[in-house]
Amino acid sequence: MRVTIRDVANAAGVSAATVSRVLNRPDLVDSETLDRVRSVMEMMEYHPNAIARGLSVRRSETIGLIVPGITDLFFNELYKGIDQESQRHGLKVLLYDSEHSRERALEGFSFLGGYQVAGIIFTSKLVTEDYDPILQRLDIPVALTLTQRTSKTPLPAFRVDDVRATFELVAYLVSRGHRQIGMIAGKQSDDSTGQLRLRGYEQGLQHFGIPFDPRLVEYGQYRFDDGYAAMQRLLDKQPDITLTAVCAAADEMALGAIRCLNDHGLRVPEDMSVVGFDDLPIARMVTPRLTTVAQPFADIGAEAVRWLVEAIADNTTSAEVGDYFLPHRIVERESVRTIM
Repeated sequence: MRVTIRDVANAAGVSAATVSRVLNRPDLVDSETLDRVRSVMEMMEYHPNAIARGLSVRRSETIGLIVPGITDLFFNELYKGIDQESQRHGLKVLLYDSEHSRERALEGFSFLGGYQVAGIIFTSKLVTEDYDPILQRLDIPVALTLTQRTSKTPLPAFRVDDVRATFELVAYLVSRGHRQIGMIAGKQSDDSTGQLRLRGYEQGLQHFGIPFDPRLVEYGQYRFDDGYAAMQRLLDKQPDITLTAVCAAADEMALGAIRCLNDHGLRVPEDMSVVGFDDLPIARMVTPRLTTVAQPFADIGAEAVRWLVEAIADNTTSAEVGDYFLPHRIVERESVRTIM
């Protein structure tokens, strides 16, 4: 059986990423670790040219990144982690903006494949069976961030547990005395994130014995204007429904909801509590500062790069795959009041 980079890493007591740096960027590794890893390579008869057999030099220097929109507020935080970790491994990042289009996303794989990238990070949009032909044709490692797959091609997905995180948001609101809780959810088609966060909301209500009412749910595409319009639709249903809190599936939509409430002369949190999801930098800049779920965007991006580095070094498109949940947390600020 061929010795892999993970075998060397385990024997040397280091990470697979460190072994990759020893092979590709030894100048970034301290001399003691460098000597130890090289000794293990020699003992295990691990030959660095195993990478060269599967990848050209050109392939080994660049990874691709497909994002739904470079103007999305989460992008900077995610890219920061991807770029910093890529630099650590001597990799460059080639960016492709799919502009929230499934067709352009599929084109993005072909575009990046034409540039002979060594691997691809795909973010935010659900990867369905439509992607299988291009994934199999490219035959390079692909890692997902902030999404998951229903495709037949096995892929790793780095994200938070959206169901659990939204469940905890509902639990937080209930702990503050709220039981009439609305939801501004993400769109449900082609969007696993929106589906998962809505499921977490429903499970949270069920857990605390609160009936689910579909009239309390409106939908948007994670943008400020979507949050504003969804909040307007919820207000239009008054007085048939009465809400004390709204749970938004994204910070941008939460901020749009707050603006809508302000335009109607309603105060947050005195008249309506609002919580978000993401913990974007702007969440602490607005008034009131937004209570929200914090996603570790930079860490998610960095973990995806580390997985790609290992897969590239092992010359495989199916290293360890599955869902990799990174820790989330609720950041309590000023947008929720306690109901006595």
